[in-house]
Amino acid sequence: MTIIQPNKHKDIKKLSISLGILLVSMLSLWVFVYLETVNLNHNIVNAKSRLESIKVENADLKDKYYGLVDADNLEKLAIERGLVKDKNPQWAFASQQ
Repeated sequence: MTIIQPNKHKDIKKLSISLGILLVSMLSLWVFVYLETVNLNHNIVNAKSRLESIKVENADLKDKYYGLVDADNLEKLAIERGLVKDKNPQWAFASQQ
């Protein structure tokens, strides 16, 4: 007795096509994630260099600020503006009104 099964290989073809599609999609996803990781690393390096330049700029601004509010410079400014140092200052507080 002979049994004929003409559609026996259909399941194997579907399985191989499904596995092929899965493999291609996983490889595509892996490439996409890799490229995003590389871009993220470049962005981190750029942000670090920008942060260093901002730190240097901030240090320069602090140096200028501390130079302006130095006691000697404030004394010179007071003399230029004609201000007099008060020996016994009278303070007025907003909460006492």
